[in-house]
Amino acid sequence: MDISLKHEDYKFLKTLTDNSVEESVESELTLPEYMPEILRIIKSTAEPKINSCRLVGERVTVDGVCDLRMIYTAEDGCIYSFSQSRPFTRHCENALFSDAVDVNAKVNVSYVNCRATGTKRAEIKAGIVIKFFVYCEEKEEVISLGDTKGIEQKNMPVKAMSLGCKKTRSFSMSDTVTLNSPAAFIISTKANAVCTEIRKINNKIMVKGDAVVDVCYVNANDKSSAEHIKHSIPVNQILEFDGMEEHFTGNVVLQVTALDVILKGESTGMATAFDISLGVDACVDMWEEKELLVISDAYAVGTALELKKSPHTFCTALDEIKETYIFENNFTVTGEGVGAVLDCCGEVTSVQVKAENGELIISGSLSVSLIIKDSAGSLSGISKMFDYAYKKKVEYNDKNIICSPELTLKSLDCTVKGTNSVDVRAEICVTGSVFGKLVIDAVTDITESETPVCRNCNAITVYFPENSNESLWAIARRYNTTVKAIAAENDLDGDTTENLKMIFIPSA
Repeated sequence: MDISLKHEDYKFLKTLTDNSVEESVESELTLPEYMPEILRIIKSTAEPKINSCRLVGERVTVDGVCDLRMIYTAEDGCIYSFSQSRPFTRHCENALFSDAVDVNAKVNVSYVNCRATGTKRAEIKAGIVIKFFVYCEEKEEVISLGDTKGIEQKNMPVKAMSLGCKKTRSFSMSDTVTLNSPAAFIISTKANAVCTEIRKINNKIMVKGDAVVDVCYVNANDKSSAEHIKHSIPVNQILEFDGMEEHFTGNVVLQVTALDVILKGESTGMATAFDISLGVDACVDMWEEKELLVISDAYAVGTALELKKSPHTFCTALDEIKETYIFENNFTVTGEGVGAVLDCCGEVTSVQVKAENGELIISGSLSVSLIIKDSAGSLSGISKMFDYAYKKKVEYNDKNIICSPELTLKSLDCTVKGTNSVDVRAEICVTGSVFGKLVIDAVTDITESETPVCRNCNAITVYFPENSNESLWAIARRYNTTVKAIAAENDLDGDTTENLKMIFIPSA
């Protein structure tokens, strides 16, 4: 028998590593002559930026800088800020990385400590966590039979999502913002970018969206107060990706990896504009839906076959998420009471995903850091951790789902509500694909065996089913005949014995 097999590749994404390494960054801050002496440090921050993430051979290297900033008050009751930048480099190495199709990295701050060592000197130390993401493409080979006759096969149709393209492309953006009120010092800078539209053309993706930069600064005319400016920069990029096809589906997630805000006119102490520079990663995950017919079993009438099997894992499309989740909460501040919130920063930290009781639940933590002025006029820094839970009604309850959502903090507002209460409102953009995990013990190869087959010489065999709905496939395989022949002989429409006490098995 000439067995003709057709082969089709099914590709899926495998994470080679998502390891985290911690880097300590520290500096000794010495204030220049024109800045007043330190009365009290009210807050210290670390703002890490990734300048490059590159793969060479078996090593991924991340280079960046971290801005270490001290915010303090002086005898005059005003707010002052001073910062220094420190470079960092870390690498991750693995022999499997040579097969990687995409690499990227994220960096977060684990802690910041700052203490004054003199009236114009301070030591600042921060821990930053660099997380490496390295992905490879793995293939499963799905076989199907060609024009071969005489072979009975049990097939399972699967609509599987095969990996189309997984790449990260970096680009930069810049702009200049004119201020309504002059700036003396920068207190904090933060930025996010959200993709609102994608269009696929040949090997290119046109990405549209918005990058929003939020800067808190000390007003040069009143150094006891702070001002905020939010500036939006439109994203309009055409990025090239090898292998991209227009029928692919998926997401593009924008991640701000670097932000630089420079005061213009700083030498006069009255900056009238900001120069803004952004580094952005476009992380692309594209998938192709394939209709596969997976062979789970096969045999030949009159000939023995040898089958090779192995478990195949397929990703099936369950859901696409692209929503803005509104988180609201409040907390109480002890002490003199809250007069005003001068600055607030936040970060989405841990993320867990589960599907149960008809709901998809994405939960984790949101850290919030504030600078407040109390009713007596004193300044202080406060940090608060909140638990969040985004919920969506779904029709699946599979606990074995695959989902790695991206959560982007679009905005964070903290407002005074009463004497000792602060209301927190955050807009969190949730983006991601939800896949079901289907494992099939699939036939990977079929060959003809030299072992002779014992054929049933009887024209008709009487068979008494072992249970009320025994599989016709199992019976036909055992008696070396076909499902079609048994069904026709017993006038059956389904795939089981249909509660019959006795059936007739014809020879093939």
